[in-house]
Amino acid sequence: MKRIFYLLVLFLAVSCTKEPEVMTGDIMGVVTESGSGTTLLSGVTVSIVSNGKSTTTGSNGQFLFAALEPKTYSLQFVKDGYVSDTRYVTVIAGEEAKCDMQLVPEKNDANIKITPTSLNFGITQTQLSITITNNGNTETEWTLDLGGVSWLEADQISGRIASKKTQSVVFKVDREKLGKVESVIVKLYAFGNSYPISVSCAPENAKSDMYVSPLTLNFSDVALELPLTITNRGTADLNWTLTDLSVSYISVPEKQGTIVPGGNKILQVKLNREMIPDEVNTNFVISDGIKQEAVTVKAIRAKAVMSVSPLLLDFGENKKELSFNIANTGNKELNWTIASLDESCLSVSPVSGRVPAQGYTQVNVTLNRTAMPQTLNTGIRISDGEHWETINVVGAKGNEVADVVVSEGLYTYYKFDDNYNDATENGIHGFGSNSPSFVTGVTADSKAVKFSRTDGSSFVVPKPIIDSRNMTVSFWGKGFSDGNIFYMVSSIQNTPMFTLSMSGGSLKFVVSRYNNVYQYSNSGTFTHPALMDNQWHHIALVSDYELTTYSTVTTILYVDGQAVDVVTEEANHFSENGGSQSSYGTGIKFVMGGSVKLNSTTTLNATNMSIDNLRVYDNRRLSANEIKNIYNAKQ
Repeated sequence: MKRIFYLLVLFLAVSCTKEPEVMTGDIMGVVTESGSGTTLLSGVTVSIVSNGKSTTTGSNGQFLFAALEPKTYSLQFVKDGYVSDTRYVTVIAGEEAKCDMQLVPEKNDANIKITPTSLNFGITQTQLSITITNNGNTETEWTLDLGGVSWLEADQISGRIASKKTQSVVFKVDREKLGKVESVIVKLYAFGNSYPISVSCAPENAKSDMYVSPLTLNFSDVALELPLTITNRGTADLNWTLTDLSVSYISVPEKQGTIVPGGNKILQVKLNREMIPDEVNTNFVISDGIKQEAVTVKAIRAKAVMSVSPLLLDFGENKKELSFNIANTGNKELNWTIASLDESCLSVSPVSGRVPAQGYTQVNVTLNRTAMPQTLNTGIRISDGEHWETINVVGAKGNEVADVVVSEGLYTYYKFDDNYNDATENGIHGFGSNSPSFVTGVTADSKAVKFSRTDGSSFVVPKPIIDSRNMTVSFWGKGFSDGNIFYMVSSIQNTPMFTLSMSGGSLKFVVSRYNNVYQYSNSGTFTHPALMDNQWHHIALVSDYELTTYSTVTTILYVDGQAVDVVTEEANHFSENGGSQSSYGTGIKFVMGGSVKLNSTTTLNATNMSIDNLRVYDNRRLSANEIKNIYNAKQ
């Protein structure tokens, strides 16, 4: 009895074990030909755009992607002879998503192929033929234009050819009407297009005449390959041969051949510089059986030649990283190395390497400004094994933002004074894309960057300069129009984590993403004084997350030193852990200007505007008084 009781308990324990939760889903579909709906397509390449995974449909037209992370995927369908197409499909855990596709055949209405396209009757042939193939989808008529010569005729000069069918045309020559080598371009007309056929013929008494040029190939210390031309100036086919090539470091792709009257053959003579002696002076012979020509080959051994530029690196008072190039203007691989540095505050990467012939490499030099002396004056020595080049390195302690108001917590500061450099010690420099221009800035002695809607120009910082919702962004702007002002790219699906734009003449700042759906259309605009008067205006955004209201982002807008409006956005409080449903993520890069795609249905176009003195406080909310100080200082 006790044994039965234990077995019963064991059975209940096993039967009550919870099945493991399914965390993935599948995508399955069938690909058919559009229009028929039933023609199954095999050999279709189906790819997941985001991760590069691909598969191919079988004879039943089916494909399958198994065990995929739940989210929305973009699938691309590609097959020769069909128009490629893309479809979006959402994968749900534990389910199979259906994604059927119909591909449209490519149009191929007019496609004539002629084989061969060149006929050479030489001195003996009297009859040659071509084949006409209609690879198009419809029947067509064709006609021949023989070029008006009396010595050439065809057995038919017109016809009709069905789709996917072939026809032959026979050409004949009458050499009694030839006094010399003759050639003509015959044209076949079909589908409204013309197709050329080259025809040549020589008299029976024709003779070849060989001409070789140049007779000296001078490779010097540079060239690796030079052309040699053999020309037939006669009236008969020329049969040529190459002999007496006795050295292994010279190669010619062909050693014999035939050249038609009036034609030529170009031989690419190659030199293996790794095998040559210090000086080359040799020859080989081209012969046609009657005449022969000696071709002389000259060369000297190639060598590596090091060139370093620039020879001065000036870090000034704020730069942290500079670079120089090591070029090889010779024709032999260059091996270089850098000697040990006298100053520990400098680091160089790489410290050695190889540069191919006619190539170059970039070397980065980094300055630890904390560890540097008050005045830096040293050198970097580079050797190629035979001689040295020295780069002078100078710099001085300093702080470009020492006289800037409200410097506490200032993470990046872009003055746009003819460059895109960060004026702070952080040195997070950007660059211009699509050629933005520099114009007069807020003050007469400063510069600003101007962006064009037409060019889609932009300012790009390839690093995150804002990674927090508790932040302040300050800048001067003028000449605004509707469109994107700036955005930050998020690590979540490479989409914007926030944007500032102008819509209907009003500023719009959108921070949150909710359940992976960017809430741009649901967010309101600020109410503020007019900014489209082509005058300089100071704009500041002070934003917080949950400091004002639970699960919200609150942003205060300041215009010309005054707080003018507040906008509150909903955020997903329960998805801030960086998982697949994260509504924010971390920053990747910052972009000002240009256009931005928010989602599959919404794109913010580029705008016209000028921007000066862009400041970012990435984890600090400035007070009203601090923003007033920035405005008054025109910084």
